Amino acid sequence: MPSKTYMGYRQADRDMPYAAFFNEKIAAIPDSVSRALARSPFPKGTFPDLERVTELQNAGYAAVENGFSLEQDGSLRVAALTPMHRVTPPMLDWWFGWHGSANSRYKLWHPKAHRSARWQDGSDDDTHYIGRTSIIEEYIGKKMEKAAIRFIAPTELGLAIENKDQAVYICARVGYAHFPIDFGWLVHQVRLSANGAEMRSRFWMGGRHIQVRWKWLPGIFSLLLQKAIKLPKQQGIDLLTHCAEEMQHLAGFLPDIYEAYQA
Repeated sequence: MPSKTYMGYRQADRDMPYAAFFNEKIAAIPDSVSRALARSPFPKGTFPDLERVTELQNAGYAAVENGFSLEQDGSLRVAALTPMHRVTPPMLDWWFGWHGSANSRYKLWHPKAHRSARWQDGSDDDTHYIGRTSIIEEYIGKKMEKAAIRFIAPTELGLAIENKDQAVYICARVGYAHFPIDFGWLVHQVRLSANGAEMRSRFWMGGRHIQVRWKWLPGIFSLLLQKAIKLPKQQGIDLLTHCAEEMQHLAGFLPDIYEAYQA
């Protein structure tokens, strides 16, 4: 990532008790992701649409676990698989509640791209995330994104509530922080594997997933935006790269910070 996007830890961040877990070195993305980027965009329909998200509950793997496609409606679908050695599903469930109440915690996750995070409700409660909206600023590639991540219960997407020791699902509606427009969905499945856990990330962005939040606005506004906005290939490259970087980086310190700070 270009040096101009480097945010890093400021002195105030370094004074936090968990600053020992800060590591400014971001490892190269795995070869499996590099190969997927070289093959992307995959043909339309390679990655299941949101309505088929429950297929994540099936045993085994999808035909393609890394890559992205540009769909007929202008939307972008992204998939990423991240091995997480020594990690367990409950650690990710804890992390998504804990990291969102302080910028310095959010920067731990990806010090070269993450800038700030706060809960929209203004609370510093770090024990849960479902039903709350995280307001974040981060670089995706060279572009600064200011997003609102509204976490929802997995059951809202038809995903069964499972034993969290075996698998968890982090699900969210993604929108703009300063405009009343949602533009996508994300789901991270974290399930046990032979060496810890693995995260299977899925994103559906743009196209028919664009929706104006204000219910009093006519639906025609959403339809116009859906038809007008076509997401470019570069956005797929940047989102897949960012996801691979941040999740791999998180896996490197999560077991230790979880042991130190989980209640």
